[in-house]
Amino acid sequence: MSLNAESSARRAEASDIIENDGLESEDASSSAQDVRRSPARRALVVLTVLAVAAFAGWTYRGPILDAFGLAPPAASDAKVDKSGDAPANPDLVTLDEAGQKRMGLAFGRAVTRRIVLPVRAPGTVTFDERRVTHLKPRTQGRVLSLAVQPGDRVTAGQTLATLDAAGILDARNGLQAAQAALGESQASEAVAALQVKRGLEQLKFGGVAQAEVERRQVDLAKAQAAVKSAQANADMYRAQYQRLAPAEGAAPGTSAVVTPIGGVVTSVGITLGEVVDTGRDAFMVADPTRVVVLANLYGADIARVKAGDAASVESPMPDHPPFEGHVRSVNVTVDPATNTAPARIELDNPEDLLRANLFVSVTVAADLGRGGVTIPAAAVQQTEAGPIAFVRKAPDRFERRALTLGIQRTDWVEVRQGVADGECVATAGSFGLKAILLRSLLGSTD
Repeated sequence: MSLNAESSARRAEASDIIENDGLESEDASSSAQDVRRSPARRALVVLTVLAVAAFAGWTYRGPILDAFGLAPPAASDAKVDKSGDAPANPDLVTLDEAGQKRMGLAFGRAVTRRIVLPVRAPGTVTFDERRVTHLKPRTQGRVLSLAVQPGDRVTAGQTLATLDAAGILDARNGLQAAQAALGESQASEAVAALQVKRGLEQLKFGGVAQAEVERRQVDLAKAQAAVKSAQANADMYRAQYQRLAPAEGAAPGTSAVVTPIGGVVTSVGITLGEVVDTGRDAFMVADPTRVVVLANLYGADIARVKAGDAASVESPMPDHPPFEGHVRSVNVTVDPATNTAPARIELDNPEDLLRANLFVSVTVAADLGRGGVTIPAAAVQQTEAGPIAFVRKAPDRFERRALTLGIQRTDWVEVRQGVADGECVATAGSFGLKAILLRSLLGSTD
């Protein structure tokens, strides 16, 4: 028998009781017309009827209130989904709009995107070796003057130091001797050529023998070879002297150290009055307008980072934006001391904020070469069984989904299984849905 049928039967029994009481009251009233009923007895009857009605109302309050549509509201506005007599779905949570607002629930969508993993690594700033020059003296000599010191800016063609170089005099004297030898060999060649010409003319009328003419031709060939040798020797001394010759307006016998590039003097390796030779660095000049950052990659990041990936380097100045660049290459050699491989990142440095040997923090956007479904990171909740997310199936219904995660970032995570592209997931406030679900599974009625 259903609850409504039982309630109707009990109400009928109560009506019969009341009618019987009413008949008995009428009989008593007719029989007592001659005898007046006492006030105490009337009060007792009224109290009895009220007590019976109160007991019946308390016992059957649920069916009676249901029959008149006065049932009290549910104790909570969030519950696990139950439909009639069907078993409850433990993965569904129902929460009305008011409850969602109180919880501060927000939503996001699963989208398919290119999987790019931020790889963070420590880095060191160095000069671009293509923009660095090591200047050595062109000849041995004593340092007469120094024009710069470390930190000074210089321009291309500027003289940095002057040396009293005896080698310049040797080169000049050698050039003069070579030029004299060249003149002598050229004169000998001219004489030999004349002798050959005369011999050929005399040979026509028998003035000389054929053997004599041939000898003179051999002498001419020797003279021509001597001229070529003397010319080469003179050219050598001339180039040597031109390389060592003092700058225009400088004192004779001096040699200048001149920088071929503009930049900053980073080191000075000579002192005044010191005798230096050509095997020693006198200055190092670097162009700091473009530098290299070596990011030390470790473990799996070595294979993830590729040439062409975008890179960001934090500025040493708090209010300055990061320096943006790209990975030029990743070294195939691993440092045995740190077990890291450096990634080369070239950056413009117009304000000289990045200085050599400065430690910086580098973030490389490593393109993994594939796409995937992603959801906001705030949508992921951790449970003992693993990560989950709540997918919005209706305005007031949310379904728990177990997730298989891939790449995880601070703003989004890759979902390999559990959520499809385009589905709506709860983000901010999803912890509250997790709490409701766990409370319902534990059988709590609070």
